[in-house]
Amino acid sequence: MKTPDKPQLDIKQLLQAAQLAQIDPSTIPSDQTPWSWKDSRAFAWQSAFRALNPAMAEAAEVAYGPAISLALQAALDGHTTLTSDLATELSIKRPHQHEQMRRDQVEAALTRMAEARDEERTRRAELTPSPEQLQRQMAESREAAARSLRLQNGLAYEEEELSSPAT
Repeated sequence: MKTPDKPQLDIKQLLQAAQLAQIDPSTIPSDQTPWSWKDSRAFAWQSAFRALNPAMAEAAEVAYGPAISLALQAALDGHTTLTSDLATELSIKRPHQHEQMRRDQVEAALTRMAEARDEERTRRAELTPSPEQLQRQMAESREAAARSLRLQNGLAYEEEELSSPAT
């Protein structure tokens, strides 16, 4: 397993992120990053930095954030499944990555739902008769009803003849 190289964070962006998070830069040790700083304001600093430079924030979260378990790394790399315990670890140690995975899962589920809906529409459209087929069915139905009535009337007429006295 390769250890990620630590990205070089731009001091101007770190200062700007601290200001956005309303953190006095003089209270932040110079050897700290938003991901290595053990302070209650670190998450706000991380979020502000992420807003300024999402790609760098992603790399910094991996490089400077707390180490994750081997099991979680294996799940992230696709070698094992992401269990609920591993998802909890991810949400604690890599909250932004966890949130992105959640968004991706929701998006994938919505895509699958849309595809299923489209397939159902196609299937129903194939089963739905065309206007010409409906007209033909209606004509056949009218003809069948007329035959049935003629047959019933014919039988009723014959019964009437049989039941009336012959003259």
